[in-house]
Amino acid sequence: MITGIVCFFAILWLLSDYFSLAEITVCPVKLVSGYPCPSCGTTRSIQALMHGHIGEAFMINPFGIISVAIIIGVLILLMLDLTTKKDYYYKTYRKIELYLQKHKIVSAGLIILVIINWAWNISKGL
Repeated sequence: MITGIVCFFAILWLLSDYFSLAEITVCPVKLVSGYPCPSCGTTRSIQALMHGHIGEAFMINPFGIISVAIIIGVLILLMLDLTTKKDYYYKTYRKIELYLQKHKIVSAGLIILVIINWAWNISKGL
């Protein structure tokens, strides 16, 4: 339920591009430290993706592309849960969680990718 609400507000935030609200800085890391967080630029990346600019979206922040895939996947699973009265979302979440717990090298690799992305964001001056 909470994930659905988060996805709903994420979509509203993305639509804010058309209402000029996306220029508001809501990142607490950047507000406090002055440095971008690893996900800095994700909104702009998704907006570029929505306009068909895949390369630009990737260059702004690859997390935008990943976020769109996750949002679509979550919404599909939640719709399946609602229509079939099953728990596909929870089962998928648990499978991913257990996989990452079991395969520490994959988890470590993902953490390293986040750190690399963070360094890249800082070097770009986001």
